[in-house]
Amino acid sequence: MSTAVKYSSSIMKMWYWTWLWLFNVCFEGEGKEPPIVNIPLQGPVSGKEVSVFRGQKANVYLGIPFAKPPINPRLQPPIEDPLPSWTEVRNSTSFAPACLQDKEALREHEYVFSQILSDQIDALEFSEDCLYLNVFVPDGPLPPEKWPVVVWFHPGNFSVGTTALWDGSVLASRQKVIVVTPAYRLNILGFFALDRGISPGNYGLLDQVAALKWVNDKISEFGGSQDDICIMGHGAGATSVGLHMVSPLSKGKFNRAIAMSGSVFSNLVGNIPDIQAYKDIQSYACVDSKSNKDLIDCIRNLEVLPLVKYSWNRYPWGPVIDAGDTFLPRRPEEYFEIQKYRKVDFLTGYTDMEDAFEIHAKIPNSEKGVSYNVFKELIRTEIQSEHEGEYFGETGDYNQTCAVNVDHLLDTILFYYTPYPSSLEPEVNLLKYVDYTTEKRYGTGIHKQARFISKSSVTYVYRFDYKPKKGLVADLPEWIRVPHGFELPFFWGMPYWPSLPPNSWNIADRKVADTVMTLWTNFVKYGNPVQTGINFKWDVFEESAPSVMIIDRSFNMSDPSIFDHKAFAFWVDYYPKVIDATQCCNMTQNAIRIYSNPTLTGMLATLAGMQYLLIS
Repeated sequence: MSTAVKYSSSIMKMWYWTWLWLFNVCFEGEGKEPPIVNIPLQGPVSGKEVSVFRGQKANVYLGIPFAKPPINPRLQPPIEDPLPSWTEVRNSTSFAPACLQDKEALREHEYVFSQILSDQIDALEFSEDCLYLNVFVPDGPLPPEKWPVVVWFHPGNFSVGTTALWDGSVLASRQKVIVVTPAYRLNILGFFALDRGISPGNYGLLDQVAALKWVNDKISEFGGSQDDICIMGHGAGATSVGLHMVSPLSKGKFNRAIAMSGSVFSNLVGNIPDIQAYKDIQSYACVDSKSNKDLIDCIRNLEVLPLVKYSWNRYPWGPVIDAGDTFLPRRPEEYFEIQKYRKVDFLTGYTDMEDAFEIHAKIPNSEKGVSYNVFKELIRTEIQSEHEGEYFGETGDYNQTCAVNVDHLLDTILFYYTPYPSSLEPEVNLLKYVDYTTEKRYGTGIHKQARFISKSSVTYVYRFDYKPKKGLVADLPEWIRVPHGFELPFFWGMPYWPSLPPNSWNIADRKVADTVMTLWTNFVKYGNPVQTGINFKWDVFEESAPSVMIIDRSFNMSDPSIFDHKAFAFWVDYYPKVIDATQCCNMTQNAIRIYSNPTLTGMLATLAGMQYLLIS
């Protein structure tokens, strides 16, 4: 084909997509009003019809309350009985305010989406009254079995995030599933855990349980199937999915699960809070508190926005093992070891360079690579952070004689990850460090969870390697391929969002988005991602045959020559034994080992059933 013909063809394609986008935005826009839905025990709601692509439409109902406002008092489980109710038709055409958080922290965490949806983030409103969900319903005749349902738990390290960034219209209209996006409380307001009798924590997760209950009870009114509910999340949302698979409170509320770039074994799940964090809050505004009750009462009466701004980054807020008849009575691993978890179809995976953005920000001129000494010190620093203050006697005093041998752990990791034969090329060292962080922080927990679940349920695992042909992020270094969050625009069908300019994506990006949406929703509907409309195979994951789908332009099962399955055996099976073998003393009955978030240095431990320590 001549250069002139190629150029002419490119011009025609550009004009076609531009015209199609203008048609969607200017001529189709929002259509007729969708049917009014009467929600039992609440009231009627009216939404809006939106046009998506080539005449496809979705009915959208936004800002529906699934619990009472969690305000008076705050720091308590969501109140669902009675639900908020109304008699007049409720206008459900706009998102409710997001749960309180730091907007700049949200922008930083959602780095990819902040480049694409900057205006939406700028326009966000925040409120303590935030327990609302959104329902995206396909247009067209209702099937006899009703629509399958996807419930999405947004990412954000349990400290930031909002449903307003996740438009389910394309997914609903193109794939014929109902998409529900509930909000949940974040940071100190969602995860302040101090005393099991007064503030056990996990309020954000209890919000999710309340949303799941609402979906089970009400989604049939929107045409959704109560018997076909798949929970799905990314990052902290994926950790939430894993926790719902073991929590007694979530039993019977879903029949499939998808966890993207996160697992139940995340270091976001801790045993008890860092006592110093609460002393900081006490000194900030509650200096007269003499007990846990005093402190909780004080926090409940503080002005909320300054409290959130003061506390959001002083402690990595997140799920805790809360004991009793609550959300998470045991460590997640215990549930899997005794096979006491939801035995549902499961799909999970991660990207090939999860923490590449973080590494790029941490290492000046990362595009030039790093020296071997820097490579080694980066790993040493992380090991020291994980094991600092790991052992305590019964008085809570740190016993330094029981610390692990950091040098030996470092040597073990370096033996596995140092290029062989040794390379002096800085670029190679950098890429090996990326492998280390991706496999250790993400792949290992995901592989471990898949290995447990595959013993009883159909399980699929992927690694997302497709780098968009059009740049999602400006000035992205060439060495970064597919970092954390880069798969989400494809699953959510962003190449078809009418709110985005057509030149944000090319034909290859749209084809990958079509395939990924089909794979995920096939799983939602049938428990098999290649059930229909797919012309390649995806082998199930089994402990004896841990198959992984490599999602790139080709969609092939993992090739042992380019995919290191042995890395997971190293982290899951071998490395814990090295830690145990390198302790400098034997554990005694007077010493307690912490099984918790390794980044929470100085954390105190509890024995099973032991009460949280009092602040005094």
